[in-house]
Amino acid sequence: MTPPLTPPPVGAVGVIGAGAVGQSVAMLLAAGGWCESIRIVSRTGLSALALVTDLEDMCQVTVSSVRAVHVADAGQLASCEAVVVCPRGDFTNTARTDIRMTGLNANAPVIADLARKLARYQGLVVMVTNPVDVLTRLFAEVSGCPHVYGVGSNTDTARYRLTLARLLGVPPQAVVGHVIGEHGDQAVVCASATRVGDLPVPVPLRQVRDELTDRPRRINAGLGRTRCGPAGAVIAALRAGLGLDDTVTELCVNHEGRWRGIPLRFTAGTPTVCLPRLDAAEARQLIAADAKLRDAYEPLARLYVPAHPRQKEKTAVPQTAVRIATATQAATLTSNSPVVTDWALRYFGPWWNATSTAPDTNAAVIADVNAGRVTEIAQRVADHSHEEIVYANSTMHVDRDDDGTVAASQPDDKLVYQAEPGGPLRIYGCEDVPVALAAARLAREVVRGQLLADGWSILHASAVVRDGQTVLTLGDKGAGKTTTALLLARAGWQLLANDRVFIRREDDRLRVLPWPSAAAIGLGLLDALDWYETVRERLRGGEQLHPTQHQKVTDALHSGSRTPLWKESGKELKSQFFPDQLHSWLGLTLATEGHAARILLPQVTPGTEPALLDQDRSVGADDFFTTGTEDRYPDIFGLLPADLPGAESLLELLGELPRNALALGYDVKANTDFLAQVTDPTA
Repeated sequence: MTPPLTPPPVGAVGVIGAGAVGQSVAMLLAAGGWCESIRIVSRTGLSALALVTDLEDMCQVTVSSVRAVHVADAGQLASCEAVVVCPRGDFTNTARTDIRMTGLNANAPVIADLARKLARYQGLVVMVTNPVDVLTRLFAEVSGCPHVYGVGSNTDTARYRLTLARLLGVPPQAVVGHVIGEHGDQAVVCASATRVGDLPVPVPLRQVRDELTDRPRRINAGLGRTRCGPAGAVIAALRAGLGLDDTVTELCVNHEGRWRGIPLRFTAGTPTVCLPRLDAAEARQLIAADAKLRDAYEPLARLYVPAHPRQKEKTAVPQTAVRIATATQAATLTSNSPVVTDWALRYFGPWWNATSTAPDTNAAVIADVNAGRVTEIAQRVADHSHEEIVYANSTMHVDRDDDGTVAASQPDDKLVYQAEPGGPLRIYGCEDVPVALAAARLAREVVRGQLLADGWSILHASAVVRDGQTVLTLGDKGAGKTTTALLLARAGWQLLANDRVFIRREDDRLRVLPWPSAAAIGLGLLDALDWYETVRERLRGGEQLHPTQHQKVTDALHSGSRTPLWKESGKELKSQFFPDQLHSWLGLTLATEGHAARILLPQVTPGTEPALLDQDRSVGADDFFTTGTEDRYPDIFGLLPADLPGAESLLELLGELPRNALALGYDVKANTDFLAQVTDPTA
């Protein structure tokens, strides 16, 4: 074996603890050759010195250039690029259930002391010591280190895939599935999202759980302690967190204010959460796991975490806020869940201006996770005579008081609403994501009302922008508005909107703003635009599209089916993209505004050659959304102005714009070349 001619990509890696896992990690690091040195610390120093000597022998025999170094104190690891924490306190584990939690009281003071010695360390920390989820949080909050991850769910997931592969008689590589939550008795097996060969499979949960429990017991009975599996998980975490491997791996991390094991997609060392879709039972299990870990952690926080004012605020339920703005209008959304405000930042940021801000007592929308308020308001609505309305494709029961107060509930989504005259719109739900969805919709409605009052109108059109000039594509549903916009965006234009836009006359020009929303793209179009495999690979890696996407579409993408899907009503079921995914997944550039310069009126027909049509279809009042014609978001809470100016001035300027009626076929290249020719301002 010849030593490498170039320096390894990583400098020093610290290993705290020279027991079973520490020895295995150090051996894998020495054999791997991708770090310069291993710095080893143990409580007495004797085991660390012995391990260094043993590793020196190994490196000499294998001609490894990795140096093993004994370090007397953990504080001396501050210059390492990563630190693995795997010491074990003195205790005898005789438990038969909750085995990993048994070491909590013995290991917590050891971890807290190490965290103080590595306070504000900026490198990567990988926690191994059990109970790993609780101690990962303890180390992070005592030390203040920004990059702390715990292994545990990684080995659980590996065991799950091996077990399911054996039970089903398939190769382990064919199984895509995760175990999340606690590394312990309340681990959550994500059976509903598990795929084998890209297809959903029945998971024998009892047999799987029995094996997940029995497997580490068999290892401990024969070897005294698990070592190789956890060590492998550590190496995978190190390589992902240090940017050596782009991969999906399951690690304990602070997710939505809760420390839990979840899948993370690492790209150049940066993690992105890719939590699998959970069914109702799995979601309840995850809530139970969160509660168990929280209850185990809180006594430790009182003992070891400094009680600074900011820390107290953090462990309480803090209010977070985001300010959403476009043109001259803005609204603030506050919530007791960071998921809700993070969702708004993600949803509105690419097209409008969304920024985190201090909680505002005059917030337009307050959206909290509060099961008690859900029960209270839902019962009130049920006890009164109420009307039934469909809002955002979900049944809503609405009760109106004589004083103008509106209370509403959506039983299927476990959401309730309350709006008093002159007060904020309040949204309550039992779970973070449904509240986030509702809050984003209604915050948009608040800003929409402000824009309409300021003279804006909503045009049923897609739009792309180049050099400030906007091409509007009009037509009925199915005419090809989205197709035309995506073809142009794929060819270098900026995408402004895929279905509707805000438009207002300013002097002799028409200013256009986007309508933030999930973008719907059918499976056939996704395939035709060469995006299908990219999207499928992302989903198979654990990432998710917008949760309003129908499960049939998700299943089709996992299975590789490109056949368009339809509801019985005749409406196509489409993949649903977050706005930011249009850029990060599909490579499109988004625009925040423009000025109308041209109108296209397409008709997409199979087998048609692209051509101009000898038709002159003018823009009319039916091309605008009004409070009377709104089909998806009726104004239940009185957020929109009652009296709106007519569209006459808009129609006048729209009528003066160049417009082309087009015939388009299914040939993507031919359509794109033709659209480029039609929209060329010099032509």
